[in-house]
Amino acid sequence: MDPDVVLAIMNIVLAGMFGAVIGSFTNVCIYRIPEHRTVVKGHSMCMTCGHELGALDLVPIFSWLFLGGKCRYCKTPISSRYIKIESLTALMYMVMAATHLSMFLDPMDVDPMKNIFPFIELCALFIMINIVIVEMMIQHDTGSSMYRLSLALGIDFAVQVISRILGVATDESVSGELCEKLASWGVEILVGAVIAFAAVVLAVLLANRPKELSKYFHDSKYRAVRTSDVFAIVLGACIGIIPAAVAATVYLIGRIMIGNKKSVKYLGIVLASGAAVGYFAYCAFQVI
Repeated sequence: MDPDVVLAIMNIVLAGMFGAVIGSFTNVCIYRIPEHRTVVKGHSMCMTCGHELGALDLVPIFSWLFLGGKCRYCKTPISSRYIKIESLTALMYMVMAATHLSMFLDPMDVDPMKNIFPFIELCALFIMINIVIVEMMIQHDTGSSMYRLSLALGIDFAVQVISRILGVATDESVSGELCEKLASWGVEILVGAVIAFAAVVLAVLLANRPKELSKYFHDSKYRAVRTSDVFAIVLGACIGIIPAAVAATVYLIGRIMIGNKKSVKYLGIVLASGAAVGYFAYCAFQVI
């Protein structure tokens, strides 16, 4: 088998394993952030009996399977959400790796440092997946989202952009094209944000009667859709023009259908699904 193919498969599998581990941490964020608890301290424990979980209880995906979906200590059934989130994250990481193989460090490269900035950008892309999943699940659980998740997504995207700029600036073969690339990236970010913003504005107009528009901006019961709309605009800027167009279309349809009802908790899932389909389909098209 071609060594490049073997290396590609290894990278994809390793990305999936890493994704499962990060998916386990994502579960922690989903449960603790709405309760304003720290996600970096404190041991995991059974939510029924309170027993502190050991290392064998915390192996992503496999612990849930081997324990039959039950706590080792009190035998209480454990929600299948844990394994679903871990599996989803692993799958997303594998797809990301498969569509961004050129951004992985090549161990055979005589000068691996030239790939450090593309690798940082790839790591930031991975983190973007987890931020979207956390937003999606918190909104599903609480019926609302949080502006700080939009801020986290924006910071993560800033890291991607800076890494991309530094990667081009340090590559002597293309450094002369930096200004041209900066202009191109700036247009892509702006257009992606504008597309998402247009979808949000249209959704707000179609989902509310004229006399209710002021409530959208001031009434606390509309906070869930407001935070979702802000997140949608930031995400549109992050994923590129074509993926943003797909995500915005799916989100617009979902917003109109859901309106301002209690089922607003599904907006995060609608947005994440649209973004994933648009982004990964576009990446796969570029690879092909």
